[in-house]
Amino acid sequence: MDRSVDLDVEVSVSENALSSLYLQKALEDYKQPLEQYGIQIEPLQESGREGFQLHHTFTAAQSDGITNPEEALQRLSQQLPKGMTLSSVVKKHFFTTDYQLQLTADFLQMLPDSDPSLTDKLESMNFIAKELLSRQLDFSFDLTLPIRPLAHNANRVADDGKTLTWDISPLSENRLELAVRVPNLGRIAAAAAVVLLAIIALVLFWRRRTRKRSKG
Repeated sequence: MDRSVDLDVEVSVSENALSSLYLQKALEDYKQPLEQYGIQIEPLQESGREGFQLHHTFTAAQSDGITNPEEALQRLSQQLPKGMTLSSVVKKHFFTTDYQLQLTADFLQMLPDSDPSLTDKLESMNFIAKELLSRQLDFSFDLTLPIRPLAHNANRVADDGKTLTWDISPLSENRLELAVRVPNLGRIAAAAAVVLLAIIALVLFWRRRTRKRSKG
């Protein structure tokens, strides 16, 4: 509600995939764009897997002065990396605003251009080899909202419907869909204040009229 975002990321790849697909450089290339936001990245090594993890909180003050959600969505869609596209539909009502979002992500297109051999190797794999590799690359995306969404295509839900989890395929296109209705707290508060003042005025009017009748 205060336009802040808590970001938690954990990326790990099996040591077999690291050595056979030369993913070590790809992991390093993925970390570079994150560092420009001042995000601290820590190495991760566990159970024969290697990668990195991070946590960062983006506050409203880091939104470059953008307070209009439509403008923020438009700018975000222009800043996404290759292989990712975002489309949005915004419907404004008096007390609420509906947002319909659709994000597509193709990780093969997102691979660094500096290592075309990795892309060629992945694209040359047959179906069985890709399926075996996909089982070693376990990706999911969790989104926790302050309110329950109107609609979504998440694979799992938790936290009374406020936490959504999508299973992400690293070797094919992914489509994430979400619709949410955001309350306009300013208008709701103003309407509530008007109703409250109207009730107080009616009570005072009724009491004054009652006193006049009793005196009469």
